[in-house]
Amino acid sequence: MLSNQKILYKLLANVLIFLCLGGCATVYNPATGKQEIIFIPTATESVIGRKMSAQIAKDKKFIEDDQEIERLTTIGKKIAAVSDRQDLEYCFYIIDEKEINAFTIPGGYVYIHSGLMAKATDDELACVIGHEIGHVAAKHIIKKMQVQGLYSVFINIAARKASIEDIETGISLTYDLIAKGYSRKDEFEADRIGVRYAHKAGYDPRAMISFLNKMKEEDKSPKGLV
Repeated sequence: MLSNQKILYKLLANVLIFLCLGGCATVYNPATGKQEIIFIPTATESVIGRKMSAQIAKDKKFIEDDQEIERLTTIGKKIAAVSDRQDLEYCFYIIDEKEINAFTIPGGYVYIHSGLMAKATDDELACVIGHEIGHVAAKHIIKKMQVQGLYSVFINIAARKASIEDIETGISLTYDLIAKGYSRKDEFEADRIGVRYAHKAGYDPRAMISFLNKMKEEDKSPKGLV
């Protein structure tokens, strides 16, 4: 019992430090329709995103098909334009992998596998991109980062006092969180937001259903989208 109290006190102390130094704010998030406490500012998220994107560029192979890149970018920009979150510059990339999958990382970086590009219609692709941008707008990954207890790491990054070790720790933590996936609640919320964005951008929101049916036919779980 004593050890649990010590852990709690330590966690509370970290929270208080972050509240004092990290610029915590309670804000209304139009994507979720809720008042939310956000510890990690956009500037910090962007730093983590840039570092992660650079690492992904080293680890993954990207397709160089100009037509497919233009297709993704065109649809992606239309969805990004109607996103509730406009404090980021969204970037879109196609990873050369046959798996039907897509994911996003902090900072508005969206990655689509070439296997998904080949299977999806434009309307379906719009819904997938909407789902990924929905995660960004709802700040799902940010909220997951906040509950890990490594507040000092993100404070240092936000204050530009981060060591290479701090940044690497932040990147490693974020990679792990993304790999573990989102909760069912977050996935449903991203679906709801994504369908709304697709509709606002002029695409058929019903394409989300047809795309999920394609995933089932491929013997893939809808959870493949993160």
